[in-house]
Amino acid sequence: MIMAQKFGIKLLCLCSVFCTNLVYANVIMTGTRVIFPAEKKEKTLQFSNNSDLPFLVQVWLDQGDDRSTPETADAPFMVNPQVFRLSPHTGQTTRLFYIGDGQLPKDRESIFYLNFKQIPAMDQITMEENKLVLLVKNRLKVFYRPKTITEKVENLPEQLNFKLQQDQTGSWLQITNPTGYYANLTQATLQVDEQKINIKDITMIAPKSSEKWQLKQPIPTQAAIQLQITLVNDYGAFHQYNIRPQP
Repeated sequence: MIMAQKFGIKLLCLCSVFCTNLVYANVIMTGTRVIFPAEKKEKTLQFSNNSDLPFLVQVWLDQGDDRSTPETADAPFMVNPQVFRLSPHTGQTTRLFYIGDGQLPKDRESIFYLNFKQIPAMDQITMEENKLVLLVKNRLKVFYRPKTITEKVENLPEQLNFKLQQDQTGSWLQITNPTGYYANLTQATLQVDEQKINIKDITMIAPKSSEKWQLKQPIPTQAAIQLQITLVNDYGAFHQYNIRPQP
Protein backbone atom coordinates (compact mmCIF):
# COMPACT_ATOMS: atom_id res chain seq x y z
CA MET A 1 0.00 0.00 0.00
CA ILE A 2 2.81 2.41 0.96
CA MET A 3 4.74 1.65 -2.25
CA ALA A 4 1.59 2.24 -4.30
CA GLN A 5 1.03 5.59 -2.62
CA LYS A 6 4.64 6.62 -3.28
CA PHE A 7 4.31 5.58 -6.93
CA GLY A 8 1.10 7.65 -7.24
CA ILE A 9 2.83 10.70 -5.78
CA LYS A 10 5.78 10.31 -8.17
CA LEU A 11 3.43 9.92 -11.12
CA LEU A 12 1.54 13.05 -10.09
CA CYS A 13 4.81 14.98 -9.88
CA LEU A 14 5.83 13.80 -13.36
CA CYS A 15 2.48 14.95 -14.74
CA SER A 16 3.01 18.33 -13.12
CA VAL A 17 6.37 18.65 -14.87
CA PHE A 18 5.32 17.53 -18.33
CA CYS A 19 1.80 18.95 -18.48
CA THR A 20 0.97 22.58 -19.11
CA ASN A 21 -2.40 23.81 -17.87
CA LEU A 22 -4.25 25.71 -20.58
CA VAL A 23 -7.38 27.50 -19.44
CA TYR A 24 -9.41 29.20 -22.17
CA ALA A 25 -12.36 31.44 -21.47
CA ASN A 26 -12.30 33.70 -24.48
CA VAL A 27 -15.56 32.85 -26.23
CA ILE A 28 -18.44 34.95 -24.92
CA MET A 29 -22.11 35.30 -25.74
CA THR A 30 -23.78 38.69 -25.94
CA GLY A 31 -25.99 39.20 -22.89
CA THR A 32 -26.12 37.50 -19.50
CA ARG A 33 -29.52 35.83 -20.04
CA VAL A 34 -31.88 35.00 -22.89
CA ILE A 35 -35.48 36.25 -23.01
CA PHE A 36 -37.42 34.12 -25.50
CA PRO A 37 -40.81 35.69 -26.34
CA ALA A 38 -43.35 32.90 -26.74
CA GLU A 39 -44.92 34.54 -29.80
CA LYS A 40 -41.59 34.46 -31.68
CA LYS A 41 -40.47 31.47 -33.72
CA GLU A 42 -36.78 31.96 -33.04
CA LYS A 43 -34.17 33.98 -31.17
CA THR A 44 -30.77 34.99 -32.52
CA LEU A 45 -27.73 34.44 -30.30
CA GLN A 46 -24.40 36.17 -30.88
CA PHE A 47 -21.06 34.60 -29.96
CA SER A 48 -17.62 36.18 -30.31
CA ASN A 49 -14.03 35.01 -29.94
CA ASN A 50 -11.79 37.71 -28.47
CA SER A 51 -8.61 35.63 -28.39
CA ASP A 52 -5.81 34.93 -30.85
CA LEU A 53 -6.72 31.24 -30.98
CA PRO A 54 -9.50 29.40 -32.84
CA PHE A 55 -12.18 27.54 -30.89
CA LEU A 56 -14.86 24.97 -31.46
CA VAL A 57 -18.11 25.88 -29.69
CA GLN A 58 -20.88 23.43 -28.78
CA VAL A 59 -24.31 24.63 -27.60
CA TRP A 60 -27.17 22.78 -25.87
CA LEU A 61 -30.06 23.44 -23.44
CA ASP A 62 -31.42 21.63 -20.41
CA GLN A 63 -34.26 21.95 -17.92
CA GLY A 64 -32.14 22.43 -14.81
CA ASP A 65 -29.47 19.74 -14.62
CA ASP A 66 -26.17 21.59 -14.34
CA ARG A 67 -24.36 18.34 -15.20
CA SER A 68 -26.17 18.00 -18.51
CA THR A 69 -24.31 17.20 -21.71
CA PRO A 70 -25.25 17.54 -25.39
CA GLU A 71 -26.30 13.87 -25.22
CA THR A 72 -28.65 14.41 -22.26
CA ALA A 73 -30.03 17.80 -23.34
CA ASP A 74 -33.74 17.73 -22.52
CA ALA A 75 -35.05 21.28 -23.09
CA PRO A 76 -37.65 21.84 -25.85
CA PHE A 77 -35.27 23.97 -27.90
CA MET A 78 -33.04 23.45 -30.91
CA VAL A 79 -29.90 25.42 -31.75
CA ASN A 80 -28.68 25.83 -35.32
CA PRO A 81 -25.79 25.34 -35.69
CA GLN A 82 -25.13 23.32 -32.55
CA VAL A 83 -21.39 23.08 -33.20
CA PHE A 84 -19.33 25.70 -35.00
CA ARG A 85 -15.77 26.96 -35.35
CA LEU A 86 -14.82 30.47 -34.29
CA SER A 87 -11.66 31.91 -35.81
CA PRO A 88 -9.64 34.44 -33.79
CA HIS A 89 -11.39 37.80 -33.31
CA THR A 90 -14.51 36.80 -35.20
CA GLY A 91 -18.16 36.30 -34.37
CA GLN A 92 -20.90 33.78 -35.09
CA THR A 93 -24.68 33.98 -34.87
CA THR A 94 -26.83 30.97 -34.06
CA ARG A 95 -30.59 30.59 -34.04
CA LEU A 96 -32.54 29.27 -31.09
CA PHE A 97 -35.88 27.58 -31.90
CA TYR A 98 -38.66 26.49 -29.54
CA ILE A 99 -39.76 22.99 -30.56
CA GLY A 100 -42.05 22.14 -27.64
CA ASP A 101 -45.65 21.00 -27.72
CA GLY A 102 -47.04 24.38 -26.63
CA GLN A 103 -48.09 23.06 -23.21
CA LEU A 104 -45.97 25.46 -21.15
CA PRO A 105 -47.90 27.75 -18.75
CA LYS A 106 -49.45 30.82 -20.38
CA ASP A 107 -49.64 32.93 -17.21
CA ARG A 108 -45.98 32.76 -16.17
CA GLU A 109 -42.44 32.33 -17.41
CA SER A 110 -40.74 28.97 -17.76
CA ILE A 111 -37.00 28.68 -17.18
CA PHE A 112 -34.39 26.66 -19.04
CA TYR A 113 -30.60 26.77 -19.20
CA LEU A 114 -28.31 27.34 -22.17
CA ASN A 115 -24.85 25.79 -22.05
CA PHE A 116 -21.98 26.47 -24.40
CA LYS A 117 -18.64 24.71 -24.24
CA GLN A 118 -15.51 26.18 -25.81
CA ILE A 119 -12.86 23.78 -27.06
CA PRO A 120 -9.48 25.07 -28.29
CA ALA A 121 -8.95 24.02 -31.91
CA MET A 122 -5.34 22.79 -31.67
CA ASP A 123 -3.12 21.90 -34.59
CA GLN A 124 -1.36 18.53 -34.88
CA ILE A 125 1.89 19.74 -33.30
CA THR A 126 0.07 21.15 -30.28
CA MET A 127 -1.99 17.97 -29.89
CA GLU A 128 1.19 15.85 -29.77
CA GLU A 129 2.65 17.91 -26.94
CA ASN A 130 2.04 16.95 -23.32
CA LYS A 131 -0.64 19.45 -22.36
CA LEU A 132 -3.62 19.33 -20.06
CA VAL A 133 -6.46 21.20 -21.75
CA LEU A 134 -9.25 22.38 -19.47
CA LEU A 135 -12.52 22.86 -21.32
CA VAL A 136 -14.67 25.79 -20.22
CA LYS A 137 -18.46 25.57 -20.05
CA ASN A 138 -20.68 28.61 -19.63
CA ARG A 139 -24.29 28.42 -18.42
CA LEU A 140 -27.00 31.06 -18.83
CA LYS A 141 -30.68 31.27 -17.94
CA VAL A 142 -33.29 31.17 -20.70
CA PHE A 143 -36.68 32.64 -19.80
CA TYR A 144 -39.55 31.52 -22.03
CA ARG A 145 -41.94 34.47 -21.70
CA PRO A 146 -45.60 34.23 -22.79
CA LYS A 147 -47.20 37.39 -24.10
CA THR A 148 -50.29 36.57 -22.03
CA ILE A 149 -48.67 37.40 -18.66
CA THR A 150 -50.97 40.07 -17.25
CA GLU A 151 -48.33 42.16 -15.46
CA LYS A 152 -45.55 44.20 -16.97
CA VAL A 153 -42.04 43.02 -16.17
CA GLU A 154 -41.06 46.59 -15.23
CA ASN A 155 -43.57 46.46 -12.37
CA LEU A 156 -42.09 43.30 -10.84
CA PRO A 157 -40.18 45.02 -7.98
CA GLU A 158 -43.19 46.91 -6.66
CA GLN A 159 -45.26 43.72 -6.62
CA LEU A 160 -42.87 41.83 -4.32
CA ASN A 161 -43.65 41.78 -0.61
CA PHE A 162 -42.21 40.24 2.53
CA LYS A 163 -43.07 39.21 6.06
CA LEU A 164 -41.29 37.89 9.14
CA GLN A 165 -42.13 34.47 10.52
CA GLN A 166 -41.25 33.04 13.90
CA ASP A 167 -41.01 29.41 14.97
CA GLN A 168 -39.08 27.33 17.48
CA THR A 169 -35.95 27.47 15.31
CA GLY A 170 -35.81 31.26 15.08
CA SER A 171 -36.83 34.07 12.74
CA TRP A 172 -37.47 33.65 9.03
CA LEU A 173 -37.87 36.13 6.18
CA GLN A 174 -40.38 35.20 3.51
CA ILE A 175 -40.52 37.02 0.17
CA THR A 176 -43.54 36.49 -2.08
CA ASN A 177 -43.54 37.00 -5.84
CA PRO A 178 -47.17 37.21 -7.06
CA THR A 179 -46.21 38.03 -10.66
CA GLY A 180 -45.70 35.80 -13.66
CA TYR A 181 -41.96 36.61 -13.88
CA TYR A 182 -38.90 35.17 -12.17
CA ALA A 183 -37.43 37.51 -9.55
CA ASN A 184 -33.66 37.11 -9.79
CA LEU A 185 -32.34 38.35 -6.44
CA THR A 186 -28.62 38.74 -5.82
CA GLN A 187 -28.68 40.46 -2.44
CA ALA A 188 -31.08 41.20 0.40
CA THR A 189 -30.50 43.38 3.46
CA LEU A 190 -32.91 43.62 6.36
CA GLN A 191 -32.75 46.73 8.49
CA VAL A 192 -33.99 46.17 12.03
CA ASP A 193 -34.18 49.48 13.88
CA GLU A 194 -30.59 50.75 13.46
CA GLN A 195 -29.03 47.37 12.62
CA LYS A 196 -28.50 45.94 9.12
CA ILE A 197 -28.59 42.18 8.57
CA ASN A 198 -27.29 40.73 5.31
CA ILE A 199 -29.29 37.67 4.31
CA LYS A 200 -27.25 34.76 2.99
CA ASP A 201 -28.10 32.02 0.51
CA ILE A 202 -30.85 33.94 -1.25
CA THR A 203 -32.27 32.38 -4.38
CA MET A 204 -34.29 33.27 -7.42
CA ILE A 205 -38.03 33.37 -6.70
CA ALA A 206 -40.23 31.58 -9.21
CA PRO A 207 -43.45 33.18 -10.51
CA LYS A 208 -46.45 33.07 -8.18
CA SER A 209 -44.46 31.56 -5.32
CA SER A 210 -42.55 32.38 -2.15
CA GLU A 211 -39.11 31.69 -0.73
CA LYS A 212 -38.00 32.03 2.86
CA TRP A 213 -34.61 32.25 4.50
CA GLN A 214 -33.66 31.86 8.12
CA LEU A 215 -32.08 34.89 9.77
CA LYS A 216 -28.88 34.56 11.76
CA GLN A 217 -30.51 36.06 14.84
CA PRO A 218 -34.03 36.33 16.28
CA ILE A 219 -35.94 39.49 15.36
CA PRO A 220 -38.42 41.02 17.83
CA THR A 221 -41.90 41.15 16.36
CA GLN A 222 -42.28 44.76 17.52
CA ALA A 223 -39.10 45.95 15.75
CA ALA A 224 -39.26 48.47 12.92
CA ILE A 225 -38.02 46.64 9.82
CA GLN A 226 -37.21 47.54 6.23
CA LEU A 227 -36.04 45.27 3.41
CA GLN A 228 -33.79 46.27 0.54
CA ILE A 229 -33.07 43.85 -2.31
CA THR A 230 -30.94 43.84 -5.44
CA LEU A 231 -32.60 42.51 -8.60
CA VAL A 232 -31.13 41.67 -12.00
CA ASN A 233 -33.24 42.92 -14.91
CA ASP A 234 -33.61 41.59 -18.46
CA TYR A 235 -30.40 43.29 -19.54
CA GLY A 236 -28.23 41.97 -16.72
CA ALA A 237 -28.19 45.28 -14.83
CA PHE A 238 -28.39 45.39 -11.02
CA HIS A 239 -30.96 47.64 -9.32
CA GLN A 240 -31.82 48.14 -5.66
CA TYR A 241 -35.38 48.36 -4.39
CA ASN A 242 -37.13 48.72 -1.06
CA ILE A 243 -39.75 45.99 -0.68
CA ARG A 244 -43.02 46.62 1.14
CA PRO A 245 -44.22 44.42 4.01
CA GLN A 246 -47.01 41.99 3.29
CA PRO A 247 -50.39 43.57 4.14
